[in-house]
Amino acid sequence: MSDAAVLIDVAFPLPLKNTFKYKAPGDMSGSAVFGKRVIAPLGKKLLTGFIVGVSQPTDPNFASTCNYEIKEVVSIPEDPPFFTEQLWRFISWAADYYFVPVGTALKSLLPPGATKKSKRWVFLAQNVGSDTCEQRQETDSLPSVLLKKGRMLEKDLISRIGESALKDCIKRGLLTTQDYLEIPRTMDQRGRSKKPIRTLSKQNGSYDPALWPELTPCQVAATNTISAAIESGGFQPFLLYGVTGSGKTEVYIRAIAKTLEKDKDVLVLVPEIALTPQTVRVFLDRFEGGVALFHSGLTPAQRLQEWRRIKERQVRIAVAARSGIFLPIDSLGLIIVDEEHDPSYKQEDGFPYNARDLALVRGMLDAACVILGSATPSFETFENARRGKITRIDLPERYHAGQMPRVEIVDLKDSKRIGDRKGFLTPLLLSHIQETLDRREQALLFLNRRGFDTFVQCKSCGFIFRCPNCDISLTHHKSKQQLRCHLCGYSQFAPPLCPKCASAAMSFHGIGTQKVEEELKKLFPTSRIERLDRDAAHNQEDLVAILERFRNHEIDILTGTQMIVKGHDFARISLVGVLYGDASLHFPDFRAAERTFQVLTQVSGRAGRDRRLSSVLFQTFDTEHPVIRYAARQAYEEFFEYECEVRRELAYPPFGHLILIRLEGNSETKVEQAAIRLGSVGRMLKAPLGGLTILGPAPSPRKKAGGKYRWQVLLKGTTRENLRRLVQQLRDAGHLNQPGVKVTIDVDPIEMM
Repeated sequence: MSDAAVLIDVAFPLPLKNTFKYKAPGDMSGSAVFGKRVIAPLGKKLLTGFIVGVSQPTDPNFASTCNYEIKEVVSIPEDPPFFTEQLWRFISWAADYYFVPVGTALKSLLPPGATKKSKRWVFLAQNVGSDTCEQRQETDSLPSVLLKKGRMLEKDLISRIGESALKDCIKRGLLTTQDYLEIPRTMDQRGRSKKPIRTLSKQNGSYDPALWPELTPCQVAATNTISAAIESGGFQPFLLYGVTGSGKTEVYIRAIAKTLEKDKDVLVLVPEIALTPQTVRVFLDRFEGGVALFHSGLTPAQRLQEWRRIKERQVRIAVAARSGIFLPIDSLGLIIVDEEHDPSYKQEDGFPYNARDLALVRGMLDAACVILGSATPSFETFENARRGKITRIDLPERYHAGQMPRVEIVDLKDSKRIGDRKGFLTPLLLSHIQETLDRREQALLFLNRRGFDTFVQCKSCGFIFRCPNCDISLTHHKSKQQLRCHLCGYSQFAPPLCPKCASAAMSFHGIGTQKVEEELKKLFPTSRIERLDRDAAHNQEDLVAILERFRNHEIDILTGTQMIVKGHDFARISLVGVLYGDASLHFPDFRAAERTFQVLTQVSGRAGRDRRLSSVLFQTFDTEHPVIRYAARQAYEEFFEYECEVRRELAYPPFGHLILIRLEGNSETKVEQAAIRLGSVGRMLKAPLGGLTILGPAPSPRKKAGGKYRWQVLLKGTTRENLRRLVQQLRDAGHLNQPGVKVTIDVDPIEMM
C-alpha cells in the first residue's frame, strides 16, 4: 500500500482562492504528510506548495476518468510539516471571514525562506563546446560567463544580448532553457538552534516564583479565577479590566506559570514589541531561556530562528506582535492580548485581519484560555463582557495603594487671547514643569505630531507646500531643513522662496515635537531634555537607549508622540502634560471620541507609578467636551454609556457591523466611476436582504495617498450574516473586479481614513 500513489491537495502561498489536486507517486507517498512542503508545477512554473489534504483514490483509474489533468509533484523535501491540520482550519476560517484568498492567508503561517518560485536558466547545448572556427563564430556574441560556466539566468542573459538574440540562439540549437527551483532551506544544517535572541538589557528579575512581588487582594482574586479556568481546561475568554498601574502584568505572569504547569504553551501578543520593551523585558526576566520574540523588527534569519524554536518547542512562551497569532504553537494553552484596544492589532494591507479577534477564534479552536487586558477596552470587547460572552475581571485600584494622578484641564484659548505665540506651553504648564524639576522628578509631555511645523504657507499668494503623492500638506522638519510627508515618506528641501510667486515671505503654522523640544531647551537651559518620536528613534536600539536614559534619570523632560504612551512604567514621573488634548477628537471617524479617551487615559497613567503625588494637565480648546471631562476623571464606564447612545442609534459597532470596501488607482476618473457603479449595484442587491445601509460611495477622507486616488463604500448591517451575504454576491458576480482599480474588502475596519 505504501508504494501506491496518493492524491494530495496542495495550497500555494499566492493570491489563489482554491487548492489544487496532485498525485504523489509511489516512491513519495510515504512522505505525503499534512503540512509538508512540496515542489509542484503550476502553469509554466515550478512552485513551492504545502499539503493540505491526503487521500487514497478508491478507483485505481481515477486519474484517467477525471475531467482535468492531475499532475505529479516533482518532490517532497525531507523536512517536518510546517503546520498542523488544526492550524490550517484556523487560517482557512480567517481567509473566509476576511474575504481573502486562502493562499494569501497561508503566507502568514510560513517562516522566511519557506517558499520560492522557479527561475528560468539558459544552458549551453551539449553539442556546443568544440573549439572549431565555426563554433567560435556562433558563440562570439554570448557572454564569457555563460561560455565558462555553461549556464546563466535567462533574465540576466536577456539584459546582455536581448530577447530576440536569445530566441535565435535557441532556434539554432546553441542554447536550451529549463525552469529550476532551488529548495528553500529553513532548517539549521547542524540540527540545532543558535543562541536565543535577547534584544533588551536585563532587569533585576527573578526566576524563582517565591521571590516574585506580593499580589494585592484584587490581583489574587483575578489570578485565582484565571488559574481555575486553566486547570479545568477548554476555551474560556476573560477581559482583565484594570486601571493604569493596577498590575495586570503580574496577573499575566501567574497565568503563564499555571499554564506551564499543565504542560501547555503560551502566546503573548503585545501591540508593538519595539514600543513596549519594558513589558517584554518582564517576560524575559521571569522566564529565563523559555521565551521567544517574534516581530517584524527582526531580520529574516532571526525570524526563522525564533519560528523554529517555537515550532520545535524549544521554548514554551512566545511574545509577539500581531503576526504571532499565526505561530505554530501546537500545545497552546493560553493566549494573552495586552492592551487589547490598541489599533495596531489590525493589519491594514494585504490580509486585513485583527489579531485580537483572531485570538478569540484560535483560543476556541485550540481549547485555550484567552485574556484580553486593558485599562480602556475597545467598545466591542467591553460590550461582549456586558453580554456575558467574555468573563470580566476588575482591577479597580493601583498596585499597593498607588494614587491616581490629579488631572487639571487648561484652556488653550486663554493663551491665544493674550497673544502668546508659543501658547502650547501655557504658564500653568511651565510652572508645573519648574516645580517638578525643583523636586528632581521627571516630566512627560505628549503631542501626537512629529516635525517642527505642521505646514508652510506663502504669505503673498497663499501657496501651501503639499505632497505630490498624497492629499496632505508637507510637515516642516527644521533640523534637516526638509519638508516631509508622513504618509508616503516623500521629502524635499525647504526652499527659501515660494515656488509659485518667488516671495520670501513664508509663514510656518502648527506645532510638532521638534518645536516643543526646541522651546523647552530655551526655557530650561540647564535641564536634560530629549524627544521620542520616529524621527528621534530610527530603530529599536535608539528607542531602548532613550528609554533607558529616562529610566536612569539621565533625562529630566521627555517629549514625544504616542511612542511615549505605550506600556511604559517609570517611577519618577510626577508630571504629564498633554499639549493638545483634542487634536484627534474631530477626525472624520466614528471612533474618534473613543480613541481620544483611550490616548488621554493611557498617557495620564504614566504619572504617579511609585505612590508619589502626581499631576496631569490636559490642554485643550474645548474644555467642556464630555470626552475631555470623562478622561480627566478616568471614568471609562460613564464615557462608554455616553458614547453608546449615539452608536446604538446609528447602528455602529458594537451595536452593528461594518465592512469597508476601498477602491484605489492611478486614474481619479476610473476610481470614481468604479465606486459609483459599485454603490449602485450594492443598493440593488441589498434591497431583499434587510437591515443593511450603504454609505457612499465617497472619496476617502485622505482622497489621495501614495500616488493613488482613493474612494470608499461603507456597508453597515444590524446582522453580520446579511452583510456578508451582500459582499459575497458582489464578489461572485464580479463587481469587485474593476479594471485599473484595486478593490480591498476590510471586514470590521479600524482605520476609516
